[in-house]
Amino acid sequence: MSIQTTKFSEAKSATISTTAKAISHADFSWTAGVLAAADKAVISARTGGVMYRYDNADPSVTVGHLIAANGSVTIVGNLNIQALRFIREAGTDATLTITIETD
Repeated sequence: MSIQTTKFSEAKSATISTTAKAISHADFSWTAGVLAAADKAVISARTGGVMYRYDNADPSVTVGHLIAANGSVTIVGNLNIQALRFIREAGTDATLTITIETD
């Protein structure tokens, strides 16, 4: 029987407001090496909803995928992770926590 383990895992949080913020934004404080090696990102929105895209385009309150307040989503694939961008969904800033994992 084979058991798959995660080689690396690190979590960072940032406040998401009315300006789109990429996963590489300084507020998350990821190193270039961590983002280059990322295989999976588990993203949780607290205190407010967040819209996100993973095609290097900025989301808006009407365009993108929704992570509702207290919700989460998992993004796989390094190119998808490096292309992530976020903006708050409504009138309340959101705290976003992202855990990066490598296999």
